[in-house]
Amino acid sequence: MHAKVSPRGGRFFAYDRRSPVCAGADETEEHRSLKRALAAAARQAGHRAQLEVTACHGGWRADVLVTAAGNRRTALEAQLSSAPVDDVVARTRRYRDDGIAAVLFTHRAARWLAHVPAARLYRPAAPGGLWKPTYPLVSRLTVVACGEVCDPSPFWHSPVHAGWDHKEKRLLTEFVADVLVGRLVPITFTTALGTRYEGWAAPEDVKAADQYATSTRTAPPTPA
Repeated sequence: MHAKVSPRGGRFFAYDRRSPVCAGADETEEHRSLKRALAAAARQAGHRAQLEVTACHGGWRADVLVTAAGNRRTALEAQLSSAPVDDVVARTRRYRDDGIAAVLFTHRAARWLAHVPAARLYRPAAPGGLWKPTYPLVSRLTVVACGEVCDPSPFWHSPVHAGWDHKEKRLLTEFVADVLVGRLVPITFTTALGTRYEGWAAPEDVKAADQYATSTRTAPPTPA
């Protein structure tokens, strides 16, 4: 970086965009501000957060690498530019191969949001504004007795109906804090094309949903 003086006399540091070794040379201020917000959220939650950490083998470079209790590591990635789905999935896989969880953050309605653990954020209202809320992405599992939904209740139905609802927004600080300690985990579905991600929920709700899905697939219909 270089110390500079603005036309109005303000002093500041600027990245050397010509440097081949400067990690932030090609980044926008918006990208840097989101990285700072992610690091601040992790530190506010009591964790160690380092910016621009590169793997010793060169396979990845984390925008923010967070180390939580038990040496649990999570990469928080600010992905504000467009990127192909395959590239984003491959990058996430490289983290996973090294035992690191990865969560990507964007303000875009990106195709890859359904393919990796991710969160969509509302863009700051003005340049230099704060990154605060997420889009509605946290769900709860609702379980309702079949008789309360179906009248009469068909004999082939499960005794209960379960589904995801009540998607909620979260402040970025709250969301990051909950993800880093496992109070929120991705909701996933397995399809013929692979794993899809559909937001976040408490781990006990995800476990209950998996158990319900398994029971409805394996249990034969019982005649009334």
